[in-house]
Amino acid sequence: MGFPAAWMVAAVLVVGQHAVGGVKEMGPKTQLPDDTLFKDPAAFCEGCYGMVHELHKLLLKWKKEKGSLEDHIDAALLAVCSTDRLRAYVLSPPKMVRLCSGIRAHYEDEAGLVMLKQYSAKKKPSVDKVFESFCKKTIPACPKGLKPMSVARKEKTEKAAEEKKAREEKENKEKGEEKTKQKTKTKNDTKKNKKDEL
Repeated sequence: MGFPAAWMVAAVLVVGQHAVGGVKEMGPKTQLPDDTLFKDPAAFCEGCYGMVHELHKLLLKWKKEKGSLEDHIDAALLAVCSTDRLRAYVLSPPKMVRLCSGIRAHYEDEAGLVMLKQYSAKKKPSVDKVFESFCKKTIPACPKGLKPMSVARKEKTEKAAEEKKAREEKENKEKGEEKTKQKTKTKNDTKKNKKDEL
C-alpha cells in the first residue's frame, strides 16, 4: 500500500520541521465537505470523535504487527469508516459512516500527518490528545466549547448515576436514623413500662 505523493512530501516536511525546531500546528481548513451533515457542528464533531477513537484502536492493535507506521496508518484510514466500527456513538451508524467517509475523503492528508506525528512518538499517545490535535486544531470539526455528543451523553449518564447514588445514600441514612429513633423509643417505652409495673 502506498501513500499519495503529496502525503509523502507533507510527511517529509513535518519530520524535517520536527528535527529542525518543532512542528508548527496546521491551521484548520475552512472548506467543508458537501454533505449536509457537515453543516451541523455537533454532528461533524461527533463524526470526527468517532473516527479518531476508531483509528486509535486500530493503530494500537496494529502497532505490534509487522509493517511500517505509514502502512498501518494507510490501512487504518481505509478500514475505519465501517458500520461495524461506528456503532458505539450517539449518531446512527449510517450517519457516522457518512461523516467518517467525508472526513477521510476531505482531510485524508491532514489525518495521516496528525496520526504520523502522534504515533511516531516514543510515548504512547492518548486518544484525547489525538482528538484535540486533529478535530480541534487541524480541521474545524469541534470548535472551542463544543463537546462530542458521546462525551456529553457519557457525562450526563455519570452525573445521573452519581445523583442516584447520593439519593440512595441519603435514603439509607434516613432509614438508619429512623430505625435508631424507633429502637430508642422502644427502649424508653420498655423502661417506662417497667417503672409503671413497680
